[in-house]
Amino acid sequence: MPPLPHPPKFYQALHQAAHRKATGLYLALGYKLLAEALKSLPPQAFHAILYDQEGPPPAVPSALQGLLYPLPAWQIARIAQQETPQGVITVLYQPAPSCSEPFPPAILAERLQDPGNLGTLLRTMEWLGYRYLWLTEDSVDPFHPKAVRASMGSLFRLQATRWREWEELLRHYEDRTVVADVRGKPATEVSWARYDSLYLGSEAGGAQRAPQHWLRVSIPPSPTAQAESLNVSLAAALLLYTRREIMCGRLRTLSPL
Repeated sequence: MPPLPHPPKFYQALHQAAHRKATGLYLALGYKLLAEALKSLPPQAFHAILYDQEGPPPAVPSALQGLLYPLPAWQIARIAQQETPQGVITVLYQPAPSCSEPFPPAILAERLQDPGNLGTLLRTMEWLGYRYLWLTEDSVDPFHPKAVRASMGSLFRLQATRWREWEELLRHYEDRTVVADVRGKPATEVSWARYDSLYLGSEAGGAQRAPQHWLRVSIPPSPTAQAESLNVSLAAALLLYTRREIMCGRLRTLSPL
């Protein structure tokens, strides 16, 4: 086996956003994510596959055999920062962000802070046919290990990018984006043919940077509900599902706007 390209501490440091940014690498923990990466990514996206030397090497294509590196179980656990890791860590190159005009239908998300919510949002988007997630620069890194794990492989097939020039981005989504807002118009009363993108506010502060004149939409709560709001990924799921069903004619728009 070839020597490890970098010391184990180098890979452990990929739990830190600054190190991921500096190296362009990120971690995918466990056999499920390795399988998803093998299914979804080209060979050049792989940097290394670290595995527990006490078990058999993971089954990978011949083009990736030279990237297999056995390590002691305690070292796998230390790099993974998990007490009971799944025995394999895939180290991947971050894709170069790209977007060409016209800007595609997308989810625009402001100040998402929880990596688990972000990963779940990516799974939701893929399920409902959306491929692009644009994030404000102060959002959590989409390549955070917890976000990667929660996405269950969707991150490998979608594009998630943090944007520095947020207001510039918003100009490309004028007149085509609705804002998720608990006080907004019910989603079943919206003429969705006019809108192909969705703006989500932060878990705590809401949509503070969305233009005030953009249409606000909601999933009305039950009359007996006492919860203040929905989880951001669940709100996105319900709104995107409502849009899809209306656009497909399986759900009727009650009062077009």
